[in-house]
Amino acid sequence: MKRTIKWQLLLSFISFSFILVGSFSWITLNLMESHFSDYVLERQESELEEYSNELEIIYQENDTWEGQSQELQILGRNALRRTILLKIYDEEEQLLWSPSPDEAEEANVRVHNHLLDMENAMENTESDRSQTQIPLYNNGSEQIGTVEIQFGGPFAYTQHEALFISDMRSILIWVAFISLLISLFFAIIVAKKLSAPIVAINNFTGDIKKGHYSRLSLDESGVGEIDDLKNSVNELSQQLQLQQVIRNRLSSDIAHEIRTPLTTLKGNIEAMVDGVWEVSEERLYRCYEEINRITRLISEIDRINEIESQESLLQKSSFDLKELSEQIVDNFQALLMDSKLDCSIRGDSVIVFADQDKMHQVITNLLFNAIKFTPTGGKIDIYVSQSKDIISFQIVDNGKGIPPDELSQIFERFYMTEPSRNSQFGGQGIGLSIVKSIVHAHLGTISVDSIYGKGTSFTIELPKTE
Repeated sequence: MKRTIKWQLLLSFISFSFILVGSFSWITLNLMESHFSDYVLERQESELEEYSNELEIIYQENDTWEGQSQELQILGRNALRRTILLKIYDEEEQLLWSPSPDEAEEANVRVHNHLLDMENAMENTESDRSQTQIPLYNNGSEQIGTVEIQFGGPFAYTQHEALFISDMRSILIWVAFISLLISLFFAIIVAKKLSAPIVAINNFTGDIKKGHYSRLSLDESGVGEIDDLKNSVNELSQQLQLQQVIRNRLSSDIAHEIRTPLTTLKGNIEAMVDGVWEVSEERLYRCYEEINRITRLISEIDRINEIESQESLLQKSSFDLKELSEQIVDNFQALLMDSKLDCSIRGDSVIVFADQDKMHQVITNLLFNAIKFTPTGGKIDIYVSQSKDIISFQIVDNGKGIPPDELSQIFERFYMTEPSRNSQFGGQGIGLSIVKSIVHAHLGTISVDSIYGKGTSFTIELPKTE
């Protein structure tokens, strides 16, 4: 069974924390015990040295051991109380003082019990009785005797020292345990924070696979790669949704617009085949015109589909929008003269960063529509202007205008306000849909204002970009 990313992150974080905290605790404990053992050893050596120094001082008081038995006895019994056994010899190795058998036995029992208590308190620490002999000197030159010392060692801690080490071990274990719990808590939070958006993105892509397109709503995670992934998946979903809308609309449009001429064409041909109608040049020419109409329709659909599905492939460059408008008006001079229409361009030169070919198509479509629906002797005005952030193009005519109930539909594919007049000029009701698609591809807007019977105004606004 595969692990989820949440459990993978959780296990990784816990393993890392366990190794880090465990290593730190183990190193700390070992360093502490090592330094503390060195301290205890140095302390014991210092204590033993004190006994030898005191014996040398006792000897130097009279330059002899004679008459010093009481001082030796006091020193020896003080040592017994500290579980240290002294045996003092002169320079001829004659015993000067040692504890009585009962005192020695009592001291040995006390040392043995102390060592057992220490081993119980200090796990994994063993110690036993140690014995050493230290020579005694008079003024550091002449040897005056020897002291034999028996003690619990070499690391016989006192009760307080053993408790200190034991408590430190327990504290470090608890610190390590609590640190691991805290690490586990934060590991769960971090793993959840990192995995939640990834799981959401995974579920979202599953919905996309099933054809359910929507926008992924997630808060910023603070992780650049995850946020970039979320944005990329959102863009992918939007593009797929757009493509699906285009495909659905294209299918619907084709079915709607092709069904009628095909039905007519089929009926005409069947009538001629069945002998109902006489096969004539005129009827064949009508069938031919219907076929040409279907061909033009499919060609226009391909064009608009290409525009909508390739919005990011605009070939942008800087050019003068007013100059482009003047060129297009010049191209229509013959048609304007035939219709006796006056067309003027107003405004200053405006440099726009856009796809010049596509904008040429936009202005051509709008101007051609204005010519079609403006009666003889009418007027068409083109305005080019700019503000701080917006470039504006407006074309105004004093033609028939558009009925109010049709204003919201004129940008839809195949919609024609005057089908007969459009057919006369070869229109398919796709021109304004193409215009809208191109403007939106430039992140602009297009709007229409019209007073029926007085005229129409189309306004395009494009953002200033470089």
